[in-house]
Amino acid sequence: MRLLKTILFTSIIAAFCASCSDTKIISTEGFLEINGSEIYYKTMGEGDPLIIVHGGPVLDHSYLLPHLAALAEDYQLIFYDQRATGRSSIEVAPATMSLDGFVEDIEVLRQQLDLGKINLLGHSWGGLIAMKYALKHDDNLNHLILSNAMAPSTIDWQEESKAVAQKITKEDQNKRNNLTSSGLLRTEDPSAAIEEMMMLSYRAHMFDKANMDKLKLFIPKDFMLRSQLYSSLNPDLESYDLYAELINVKTPTLIIFGEIEPAVSLHAKRMAASFPDAELYVVSASGHFPFIEANKDYIQHIKSFIGQ
Repeated sequence: MRLLKTILFTSIIAAFCASCSDTKIISTEGFLEINGSEIYYKTMGEGDPLIIVHGGPVLDHSYLLPHLAALAEDYQLIFYDQRATGRSSIEVAPATMSLDGFVEDIEVLRQQLDLGKINLLGHSWGGLIAMKYALKHDDNLNHLILSNAMAPSTIDWQEESKAVAQKITKEDQNKRNNLTSSGLLRTEDPSAAIEEMMMLSYRAHMFDKANMDKLKLFIPKDFMLRSQLYSSLNPDLESYDLYAELINVKTPTLIIFGEIEPAVSLHAKRMAASFPDAELYVVSASGHFPFIEANKDYIQHIKSFIGQ
């Protein structure tokens, strides 16, 4: 694989968070050609590399910032937009739209940026990709962090999804239904309506609904078209089960969930017990986005884990 474009620019920027306001963070960004797609990436900081795998599917890395910026004080953070998301190209080869394809994107990214052994953090949907990466490329990892990850099996994922759906208030569900029937999703630019629908859904994931204004989503004009590409993942997601395989992941693993997430009572302990070297950490007063609701606790625990 070749570097598609040289780094767009290298700059020194002030870190976003108050705790590192006096720290200057080196940041670079650019595009890589990976498996036939232009993949956007952004790095922040210096030190041991920590690749961040965002959630979704179809979201991009931007909702994780500025919340993870404090990690750039100690590590080189590598964010990237998964294929057909964010600033990455919508042109994709159908064969690459699979869990294995997303895993190989991380590996090619690691190789092209010459990162050596890496730390890997996957949030939500990205946590499932990170698990699959660890199963195939365990030798390339120093630490694995599964933050609010999708469950290791379809059955547990579906059970958790049902529990989350039950937490959506009747008022918010009515608003979602009204948006669906309004025709706004079929307009030339449905991005505002899609964002509103997502924010209504994510309210059920927050410990404190007042924190919703800290969650910033980027919804491109062609979001619906990009979303359609992800239907290729259906065969991978309809019957997966990784539990029996996770014993093969020797990398030290940190599993994080927010206090109110159904996963805490449904499968988090089983998930942690499936790894030979895993720690389960439940973040108090938070839900699916602990880096927003309990940022200091979240960041400190990750730094402590990687620093062990």
